[in-house]
Amino acid sequence: MTKRILKILYAIENCQVLSAIKKGFLLIIPIVLTGSFALLLLNLPIPAYQGFLESFCGGLVPVLLQFIIDSTTGFLSLYLTLAISYFYTAPFAGENFVVRIVAMVSACACFIVSLGGESGTLSLESFGTIGVFTAMLCAILATRLFFALNRLVYRRYRSYAAGNDIHFRSSMAAILPVAVCVTVFALGNLLLQICFHEGNLNDLISGLLFRAFGGLRYEPANGLVFLFLLDLLWALGIHGGNALDPVAQTVFAGAGASTTVITKSFLDNFAVIGGSGATLCLLLAMLIASRQKGNRQLAYSATPLALFNINEILVFGLPIVLNPILFIPFILTPLLSMLVAYGAVMLGLMPVAAQAVNWTTPVFFSGYLATGSFSGVVVQLVIVALGTLLYIPFVRLSERIQEGREDYLIGELTRDFRKRMENGEHMNYLERYDSLGIIAKGLASQLRADVDANRIPMCYQPQVNAQGHVIGAEALLRWQYNGKPVFPPLVVALAQEDGCFQKLTWCILDTVCRDIAPLRERFGPNIHVSANIVAQQLDDRAMARRIIQLAEHAGVSGSLVLEVTEETSLVNLPNIASNIELLGVSGIQLAIDDFSMGQTSLSYLRSNHFHFVKLDGGLVRQVVENQRSREIIGSIVTLGHSLGFQVIAEFVENEAIQDELLKLGITLFQGYLYGPAVPLEKLLALEPGQRIMS
Repeated sequence: MTKRILKILYAIENCQVLSAIKKGFLLIIPIVLTGSFALLLLNLPIPAYQGFLESFCGGLVPVLLQFIIDSTTGFLSLYLTLAISYFYTAPFAGENFVVRIVAMVSACACFIVSLGGESGTLSLESFGTIGVFTAMLCAILATRLFFALNRLVYRRYRSYAAGNDIHFRSSMAAILPVAVCVTVFALGNLLLQICFHEGNLNDLISGLLFRAFGGLRYEPANGLVFLFLLDLLWALGIHGGNALDPVAQTVFAGAGASTTVITKSFLDNFAVIGGSGATLCLLLAMLIASRQKGNRQLAYSATPLALFNINEILVFGLPIVLNPILFIPFILTPLLSMLVAYGAVMLGLMPVAAQAVNWTTPVFFSGYLATGSFSGVVVQLVIVALGTLLYIPFVRLSERIQEGREDYLIGELTRDFRKRMENGEHMNYLERYDSLGIIAKGLASQLRADVDANRIPMCYQPQVNAQGHVIGAEALLRWQYNGKPVFPPLVVALAQEDGCFQKLTWCILDTVCRDIAPLRERFGPNIHVSANIVAQQLDDRAMARRIIQLAEHAGVSGSLVLEVTEETSLVNLPNIASNIELLGVSGIQLAIDDFSMGQTSLSYLRSNHFHFVKLDGGLVRQVVENQRSREIIGSIVTLGHSLGFQVIAEFVENEAIQDELLKLGITLFQGYLYGPAVPLEKLLALEPGQRIMS
């Protein structure tokens, strides 16, 4: 069950369209909250406060607040078009930011042209909350159309003229796609006017919604359908309050009629307490039942705004958006709340909510003001209690899913990384916008913090001789994220991408140099401990000198081995030879990892620069069945005898492999037959000839 939910979450988060819409709404949260704060300050239902606003500085403050409201929520749909288009363009534009910006501007132009009325004029009201649906459609459709046209034009008419700036060429190539996009949306608007006799798409949507709600025969049905759509849109990442505002202002506007129960005031004050989804109930459920520190901190930070029915932080921060667990109570709680309040009115336990109350009025105050009776407060109290009880089991289930989701995404990231590594593909996870990019950013952020705090755990896999005595060890990175181990090559790749790889290397080398001393005491002064570095680091003269200084300061120069993989060619790096010689003079030894007579120049072996050669794991695993592998290993052993380097066989996993290697002259081994990589304390507790149990 949990795994199915995790797969659904993963699929939703990687849906390009839904992801762009969700992130677009997240991006405009500062705009929404700024407008909401201004509206809250302008309409705070305290008579003395309102009198102060009117008298202070000649009433300048209300004018200023209205300016802020008009410039934020008044153009919300335009900002949303830009925000959604920004995220939707990322996979298409790549590194070409000029084309990305042009596509965003093109989407805005298409949105604006789609608002043209029958008279050819634009209404500024269309740029506010009522244009949300149109904004989403234009952001997706216009962006997709633009890039389809842009690819076609760029392939056929691209210019390589010398001296032409690349940004200029990109801009010129975008002229035709932009013109076609705007024309298509303008024609679409005209076609809509001819076929449906509506001024624009906003008018069509508002009309359809109005007729849909007006066509319902029973009063409670209008309210239930409205609340269901409102909270469903929120759960999908769409600002439901903004999208359905035209319906709320028309179908449910009537307040004061004695026969009308379901009004906007009724819904605001009894169905959506704390905001859409009755999120005040969710907030209380989190404070009561949440066991995760992060969720409780989120609840504390959201509380001040939730008291005034502003819930964006909670909805997008938890998140509720695209959350298959929490959207169930998010939809059900307002429906239950409305039925309880409606029943109270029908039974005569509460008066009709005849008084319009500003939506920012806190709970209980709003119940009294809307009904003019304390019975409204009592009904709100019952609704909040029932809603909180409904949310609690889902909060607990959501936290269990949330914990599993993290492990699931790390597993998906690891599988994707292994596949790309095997195919030799370049990986840029930190530039991705999907769920793998999000979890990669989380891993990289924690890794950087651990590197800065020098909290990088190391484990040591023993290396033994033919008699089973420990003669060395390889230091292996065993970093964990929230107590779970992460695939070491993935850790290295993220560190390289994030820019903290050099610091990570120094953390590892510092830890290894400190751990060599107790290993010497336990296994003798001749033990060697190897640490991995990349060829580019070995080519760095300053780094070579710093390694020497670090080893000499710790007094372990004769025991430290630097291990370089053969995957990267050492031939074309100019300082490798001199740096190897410099390290050798100081007593620091070198080893080649994964050696199979590949790219590495045999001249380094002939010059005795390397002291150890570690066989490629593929050769070792096939040594029993594959004659060719045995011949290659035998040749390397013979070469080692003549050139003076020792051969170490890794991935020795059973005695059959060990026996075959002994026949070929191998006397140094490393692998799971002798033990996995373990913390320093466990290796120090190892008795002579004893194997570590995995």
